[in-house]
Amino acid sequence: MRSFDAVLFDWSGTLVHDPPRDARLARALEVVSRDLPPEDRERLSAKLASAETHPDVVSAMRDEDTSSAHHRAANMLWFGLAGLDADLAEALYAFDDDPDNRPLYSDAISILSSVKELDIKVGVVSDIHLDIRVLLAQQGAGAFVDAYVLSFEHDCQKPDPRMFRTALHLLDVDPNRTLMIGDRCSHDGGAVEVGIATLILPPAPRTPGVRGLDVVTRMVRAS
Repeated sequence: MRSFDAVLFDWSGTLVHDPPRDARLARALEVVSRDLPPEDRERLSAKLASAETHPDVVSAMRDEDTSSAHHRAANMLWFGLAGLDADLAEALYAFDDDPDNRPLYSDAISILSSVKELDIKVGVVSDIHLDIRVLLAQQGAGAFVDAYVLSFEHDCQKPDPRMFRTALHLLDVDPNRTLMIGDRCSHDGGAVEVGIATLILPPAPRTPGVRGLDVVTRMVRAS
């Protein structure tokens, strides 16, 4: 008898690539058709890094994913303090809306498929401000997901135990028969508080590629 009836996956940095700030900025500049010299681009990136540490931004970002409105306000505050004009701020903010900007890791589909073939339920538990069901469906992964818990829809974010309890309820599974896969102890590690076995992956690669998700199928098969 297997030990796991469900596997919960984080989204960003676990199933899909999370590009670094410089890559996000480069894409936003491309969207608004601005070809900045390297030194100007570096200067702009440095301004974003500095503004991110502003006390007001830090405070706003603390629970940014509890609602779409809160997320937008926090990020626009950040971009404004960094000196971004409205067009560039909007382009940078819209980065996550495009599935091409957030590609699946190359082993994500095969692992999701393998888990489903074992008759194990799949959930996605994500701190996010937008409906990633649409993105994952466009990328061919949506068919493998049985339930989503997206922070902006529940007015809470990881590591709040409500995120994980909601996933257990939607999937109708027990915590001691569930496995959580994520990339941040500070957030995904909250699953441990509700009795869910949790695996925190090593730091994600800086470019899209293999994430090392094969460990998941090895774990569920070994169980």
